[in-house]
Amino acid sequence: MVSTRRSMKKNHKVGIRGGLYAIGTALILLSLPAGAQSPSPAQARQWCFGTSGIDDDQRLAGCSVVLRANPSNARALANRGETFRRKGEAERALADLNRAIDLDPKDAIAWYNRGIAYDDLGDRDHAIADYTSAIKLSPRDPFYYNNRGNSYAGKDDYAHALADYDQAIKLDPKFALAYYNRGSAYREHDEADRALADLDMSIKLDPNYGNAYGNRARIYRDRGDRARALADFAKSLQLSPNNDRDFFARANMYFDEHDYARALEDYDRSIKANASYAGTFNSRCMTRAILGRLQEALADCEQSLKMAPDDPYTLDSRALTYLKLGNLDAAIADYDAALSAKPGYDSSLYGRGLAKRKKGDSEGAERDIAAAKASNAKIGDEFAHYGIE
Repeated sequence: MVSTRRSMKKNHKVGIRGGLYAIGTALILLSLPAGAQSPSPAQARQWCFGTSGIDDDQRLAGCSVVLRANPSNARALANRGETFRRKGEAERALADLNRAIDLDPKDAIAWYNRGIAYDDLGDRDHAIADYTSAIKLSPRDPFYYNNRGNSYAGKDDYAHALADYDQAIKLDPKFALAYYNRGSAYREHDEADRALADLDMSIKLDPNYGNAYGNRARIYRDRGDRARALADFAKSLQLSPNNDRDFFARANMYFDEHDYARALEDYDRSIKANASYAGTFNSRCMTRAILGRLQEALADCEQSLKMAPDDPYTLDSRALTYLKLGNLDAAIADYDAALSAKPGYDSSLYGRGLAKRKKGDSEGAERDIAAAKASNAKIGDEFAHYGIE
């Protein structure tokens, strides 16, 4: 059985601030990034505080030199911390941002950037607290409300999330990302009309933001409007060619339509863009099994189970693969394990029934198949598409 995934909210990320800001206190400095040349003091200031044409390694090198000369430069700490966050080093980002905030607790952007770092770590409560501190210092900045709304949404607190998105849009009626996030929240709460209106507005304000097309595609998909859904997914992936979630969602559409070859192509692309999601390996395992690529299917299921042990959907997919290979005992064992994790699962009941029938256990087979059909009257048709009857 293929897996599903939720769409993502998107935080607004601020840029690097210019200017010098110093308060005298000691700090243990990090070394320069590996491979970075040590710039002159003037070049270091330009790299640390310049607002354009500076890459992340230059930023880190420049701010480290500035901090070597003045360990208590709060702005340099804040800029280096934000750069560490951009490079995916959230813990190092927190170390610098903690120090920057200690030195200047009235720096709203430092609080905000630390909130993003906490969000990156999945720590919604600390993120909300930091965004709230930023809002207290700068209550008319729509970005702070937008990001706090995302943190609330991450906690499934949609009432507070929607209130924050509303405030962000009130402060900036042309804030495309806030419309996108509010629309995504509405979609997850089954308010499709409101979601569609917000996503339409997000696209109108920023027609080059791929994720908005992807989430609008999901609304069209759920409404059965296949043509519009596929058109929006195509636009999303044209604008964001490494969007693994939209490749995955489009692959699931193809899978549900029994277009397994196209589904496999999109699962391949999704994994190429992001190989960290177990569900995509499971879905590709299932698709490869249906297409008769059984050894490749087993490899995908094994990878999925390494990442998510005892997942019933992957156990069900591997069981189908074993069933097609004729390894009936292994198939029954996996179906048993899937049903232990997810009792009454129609796919596993039906598959186990077929395996039992092939082993000559007619009574057990009919019991499982009847239970599966009681849950899903069309389960036999689904297995016929898989090449098993």
